[in-house]
Amino acid sequence: MHINLLLLVSCFSFVFSDSCLNCVNSGKLWCLQNSQCGDTTLACNTSITVPLNCPSPPQYGYDDEFMRSEIMVLTTAAQNENPQLCFNNQIPTMKLYKVTTANCSTVYNDVTCVGYTAYDTKRKVISISFKGAHGQDQIKEMTDNCVKYGLESYYTVTNGMIFKCIQDSFMLIWNGGMQADLRYLKYKYPSFELWVNGHSLGSSLAWAASAWIVNIGLYKPDDMKVVVMGSMRISDYNFAAWHTQTFSYNFHILHRSDPVAHTPTFVASTNTTLFYPKTEVWYNNYMNQGDPYQVCQEADGPFCSGSVDPKATQYIDHLYYFNIDLPGWGHAGCPMNISAYAQP
Repeated sequence: MHINLLLLVSCFSFVFSDSCLNCVNSGKLWCLQNSQCGDTTLACNTSITVPLNCPSPPQYGYDDEFMRSEIMVLTTAAQNENPQLCFNNQIPTMKLYKVTTANCSTVYNDVTCVGYTAYDTKRKVISISFKGAHGQDQIKEMTDNCVKYGLESYYTVTNGMIFKCIQDSFMLIWNGGMQADLRYLKYKYPSFELWVNGHSLGSSLAWAASAWIVNIGLYKPDDMKVVVMGSMRISDYNFAAWHTQTFSYNFHILHRSDPVAHTPTFVASTNTTLFYPKTEVWYNNYMNQGDPYQVCQEADGPFCSGSVDPKATQYIDHLYYFNIDLPGWGHAGCPMNISAYAQP
């Protein structure tokens, strides 16, 4: 009965999505309130103007327990100089292969971008994860440089663009050793799935990594899981649409009033509105076990995290995911006493 109901809901969603797509592609506005095309009356509070925002469910169901018990650990492990400490405490079958560190600053000697490769023969998975921003110097430089240098196109598979600062930082890690490490693991475990993830700056690098890996043909997108947490927008509409269509397993988790969901949204130098790929999953709570969440059927706009007043955002919601201080827990080696790192 439950499965049949889910199938029915999915069918309705796809019907509405198809109608919305036809409407928007014809140059008209789709009214979300009454599911009507071309309604410009005052009764229509929210109109959809781009195909990516037409409501549609993700191709795969979102699994809170999987994100909480596995993806969160892989993401948080990047905060530690030795990610294996986190694996030993939480996912003992996951084994670190190598960590790659690159100086990704043109101003500061202490600003580094970090990523690691790991593998799990039980899960038949290869994992790459990227560390979030650490220190005010890195946060300031990344923010300033992303706006200063704008967006560029790097891919043959899409004409979409992403922030130059993000792509450049990823390529320093990639060419600094991660490419060789991942190719070795793929050669050794050719049938293993690839998981790509990160938090904060790490999530932006993960999006760049997933796109580049497909761009060079190293993995097929259907053999990958892309899950990020707390990412800013890094791309124009074309990249976001391509990324959404390309990766069938593709989630972006956002916590309540995380300010990164609101900065930046527009690049004035190139007159570019920034977009998220689908699918956002928004927790408007502490993200405790059993807390509700919203799987957002739209990509961007006044939906889910976009419904929060930008003036009401709280930086603490960027640090705490699944009610854990991710940097603090990661630095401590992801100990079993998770409650000690809960949001106060």
